[in-house]
Amino acid sequence: MNRQSRRALTGIARGIWALSASLLILACCMSCQAATADDIPPRAKKRAGVTLLKHDKCDSSYRLYSSRGTEVAHIIDLDGRQIHEWSYPQGHTWHLAEMLPNGHLVAIVKDVMILELDWDSKLLWKAKLRAHHDFARLSNGNTLVVSRRPLPNPWTNSGRLTCDILVELTPENKVVWEWKIEEHAREIAQHVSLQMPPSKLFPDWPHLNTIEVLPEGPAAKKDPRFKAGNLLFCGRHIDTIGVIDRQTGKVIWAWGPGELLGPHMPTMLPNGHLLIYDNGSNKSTHVRGYTRILELDPVTEKIVWEYKAKPPKHFFSRARGSNERLPNGNTLVAESDPGRFFEVTPQGEMVWEFYNPDLHKNGSRMALYRTLSYTRDLVDRLVEKHKKK
Repeated sequence: MNRQSRRALTGIARGIWALSASLLILACCMSCQAATADDIPPRAKKRAGVTLLKHDKCDSSYRLYSSRGTEVAHIIDLDGRQIHEWSYPQGHTWHLAEMLPNGHLVAIVKDVMILELDWDSKLLWKAKLRAHHDFARLSNGNTLVVSRRPLPNPWTNSGRLTCDILVELTPENKVVWEWKIEEHAREIAQHVSLQMPPSKLFPDWPHLNTIEVLPEGPAAKKDPRFKAGNLLFCGRHIDTIGVIDRQTGKVIWAWGPGELLGPHMPTMLPNGHLLIYDNGSNKSTHVRGYTRILELDPVTEKIVWEYKAKPPKHFFSRARGSNERLPNGNTLVAESDPGRFFEVTPQGEMVWEFYNPDLHKNGSRMALYRTLSYTRDLVDRLVEKHKKK
């Protein structure tokens, strides 16, 4: 590194420390781009609905999805038949939609609000804030939301820095807990490197896309950092997943740089491992060109299982994406950019595939953020319950 570059990097670090006592370095990438008709592989452009179904190898669960750019969420069965739908047309498209066990739907309108609908799409609750990407409904009835706030910063291209925060809201929208990531950069840097050249600095730091409350599980018996109640997070633009101590707010574990590229949706499995959607694209570093699903033992930090397509480039989502371990041991995956989700066995065999039938006016398929599974028993009981009303 030449003298001029060293001086630039030193100046940036000093400026960040002046901005926040904990913020060590800025790291992010340009904002995610929506898929266009050219982004969708030719093999997928004419497909819609279920294109593969091996009943004897599939999990029987229903699947929920919401097309990006709409205000509708659907639950479908393995044959692609719609079981239920929520809709709330208010001129704000949904970024995320997720059903709660009681049949309510929580949707995030990016940078505008988070809202909750009952089974019949009646509005029950909303909170206006810069919500994005994810939330967690807590056992006390409160809601933990990923949000963000702008901070002035002369070293980013826009002259501003957007930092993520976690906000706990009561049903009355009272803020009872708040966590600001820029105050914890030093803790993250104790576990992983956040070093990036000055030329790669952009305003969206670090682009949190996941928050999960850790459940009871075997990982905590081996390492108390993974005890129930602590928070699992994912920062796409720093290629990092980590754990926050819920009592102290400190980042006590982090992993990813050098292995992950633009990851999404780490989730704790019943066996104590983490399932991770590794996109393979982060413009602040480079593009691998394919996406993979990883199962990581967080205690040993060893990858114990991996799924990628054959050839690998046939599964690639530059942004967004989700993965979920199903009750039968298979894995449900959303390839978000081309609007596809599918189910694979532990051996990597694809046994179910669905292409989003919703299209843009230009004929390109709408992207999906996540797909989530729900047991047939739960959904069927909700359907019957509301038929009787």
